[in-house]
Amino acid sequence: MRKIILILFFFNCVAYAWGQSATALFAQAKLERDPQTQIKLLNRVIDKLPKMADAYHYRADAYRVLGRHKQALDDYTRTIKLRPKDPFRYYARGLAYMDTQHYTHALADFNEAISLKPAYKRFYLDRARARLKLGKYEQAISDYEKGRRVSDPNSILEMMPAYMGAYRYDQALRLLDKSPQADSAQAHYWRGRISLARNELDESVSSLSKAINRDHNFSQAYRYRANAFKEMGDLEAALSDYTSLLALQTDALYYNRRGLVYEELGQFDRAQDDYSKAIELNSKWAIPYNNRGFVRIHLKDWEGAKKDLKTAISLDDTVPTPYINLAGMYWLSKKDRKQVYANLDHALRRNFKDVESLYKEEKKGWMFKGINQTAQFRALLYK
Repeated sequence: MRKIILILFFFNCVAYAWGQSATALFAQAKLERDPQTQIKLLNRVIDKLPKMADAYHYRADAYRVLGRHKQALDDYTRTIKLRPKDPFRYYARGLAYMDTQHYTHALADFNEAISLKPAYKRFYLDRARARLKLGKYEQAISDYEKGRRVSDPNSILEMMPAYMGAYRYDQALRLLDKSPQADSAQAHYWRGRISLARNELDESVSSLSKAINRDHNFSQAYRYRANAFKEMGDLEAALSDYTSLLALQTDALYYNRRGLVYEELGQFDRAQDDYSKAIELNSKWAIPYNNRGFVRIHLKDWEGAKKDLKTAISLDDTVPTPYINLAGMYWLSKKDRKQVYANLDHALRRNFKDVESLYKEEKKGWMFKGINQTAQFRALLYK
């Protein structure tokens, strides 16, 4: 009997020492600032105490800092299985899902966190961010207004896309005016965006200019001011802003947009160069191929135009415009009625609606001179 008691005592001491060692390691891991070292310590803790939820949670946090998203998500999931009634476990995994742009999964986790602790306002703010990413603007605004009291001033600016997406322009302006950052570059930028959405072009240019004056490297302010100038018909100013934008941020989208301005100015060689740069940056994007094909029609580069327009169609067969341009190219270069009508038919089957543009010289009509006065042409378009 005494021997049995001694054996039990020995095992209890070993278990106590094992547990104490894990506790000490965990305390050390919590204080550790290097995530790699922290993970090594927590691995040892988990080896000793495989059901310790906090150890998995801290290790998930460390993985998240290192950008090791799958391992972070796996560990957060383990903590949820061990503590299924703890809202902060779901909240943490929701933030990790936001990191990986899995916004639907993030939303589900924030929903669960809120159902378990509905009074905690921070949950609403992050659910607003997930809903914003999913385009659920009204719901995002509702959540944002519930969580705003604990938010930082930047969150007002962060939620501007939701107010714009929900067309709540007046409310957005009131929030901007009340913001501690009312005179910041960001606040003026959003005022400019709202004015542009309302087609108040002068006001938009004024606000966006204030944003640029406060931050000369504010690329998106140049982008939208260029849009406003283009809408106003001030193509030289738009061109200047797109050039400033490209100096700050090289992007296929912006080369394509500057190419459109050059095209309107009749500078087709420069437009072609910009479309070519857009294609270099994104060779799978159909739009710059269509646009380069169109300017090559102006330049009478028939083979280049045909190649570009067919590439645009191969990349996106749902859009009617390349077919319209291809039809124009066949008429201008070869007077090939068969190809003209075949491509127009393809465009109509893809929901081409602006048939009147094919008669107007200032639009697409210049490509179809002569043939657009025939009965067959009209019969095809208005069948």
